[in-house]
Amino acid sequence: MRFRQTLTAFLALSTALTPAVAQPTASSFSVNPNGGRPEIHNVEEMRKMGGYTAPGARAYADMAAEAGGKLWPVTLYYRCQAVRTRKPVRAAMPKPIAVFDNVYSIGTGENNIWAIDTKDGIILLDALTTEEDARNVIVKNMQTLGLDPKRIRIILITHNHLDHFGGAAYLKALSGAKLAMSEADWTAEVKWGTLPVKAADDFYLTDGQTITLGDQTLTVLLTPGHTPGTVSLLFPVKDKGVPHMASLFGGQGSPRDVASLLEFRRSLNHFADYTDLMQADVVLSNHTVGDDGLVRVAALQKRKAGDPNPYVVGREGVVRYDAEWRACLSADIDEAVFKAAPGSLNPILSGQPPRRVVETAK
Repeated sequence: MRFRQTLTAFLALSTALTPAVAQPTASSFSVNPNGGRPEIHNVEEMRKMGGYTAPGARAYADMAAEAGGKLWPVTLYYRCQAVRTRKPVRAAMPKPIAVFDNVYSIGTGENNIWAIDTKDGIILLDALTTEEDARNVIVKNMQTLGLDPKRIRIILITHNHLDHFGGAAYLKALSGAKLAMSEADWTAEVKWGTLPVKAADDFYLTDGQTITLGDQTLTVLLTPGHTPGTVSLLFPVKDKGVPHMASLFGGQGSPRDVASLLEFRRSLNHFADYTDLMQADVVLSNHTVGDDGLVRVAALQKRKAGDPNPYVVGREGVVRYDAEWRACLSADIDEAVFKAAPGSLNPILSGQPPRRVVETAK
């Protein structure tokens, strides 16, 4: 009975979250809250918009569209392109909102910021780009929702790009929170900004680590590829008292070189192992393009009593999300190898175990 109810809700959500057009025009921004980003919903649109030329890459891209086009059209376009293009986000700043019991969306049109309220303080996931962002977006949005920024106790930084760590030092000074990031990312040189100095009470994030504050525990996974030390998270949430398991992959943009793409795919497989083991049924992201977040927040604002939470996609939804992403990465790998110059992949292949050769009698 519970399975049938979950499947029914999943199918209803798939229909509700599938916009009517693939590439919204300026006149449609007001009705489609995705910020004017292009979308891919199915195999036909993938073949028109994906741009893949390698036979294997086209097959992988088809698989991605079949897996995730109904639930993740914005994400699908963002991830599955032979040549990356980015459309500016033209959506209005989303209103801060409680997505789950004690889990709040307090970010911008491009960056999701998540605040998890516990009985012993608040866990913040990422910190936007600047002190001004932290003060005028994170702090103000928290106050709008009745959350005290001075109760922030831990700030988890998913990776060392400026739009994720830039406001951390200010928020630490404001609240006394501990900062946490992987060692690989905290000790690396960054192109933009200056990483906060690691204080005595700050700590590194490691693979398989659990972090507990009050009544909330998060599981940390090391998932390099977007950066050398990107981390991803799984943690339980409740929707009106009903328990669910949330998954959040910490790096969205794919690299372009084959070695990094292979590493990214291995990381996604590692993450998928845990989403299976922990039976995740919710997908969150630190970018709205990674979970079609603007569409989901808009749907959540219109949610009526008895309606499903648009972030709860069920086990099928999480499996399809993982499959879509893996297929897009595989399409990128196949396309890059197809176009590679002869011999250019030798350094990558030399790092692999040698093939076993069986001699036969002549």
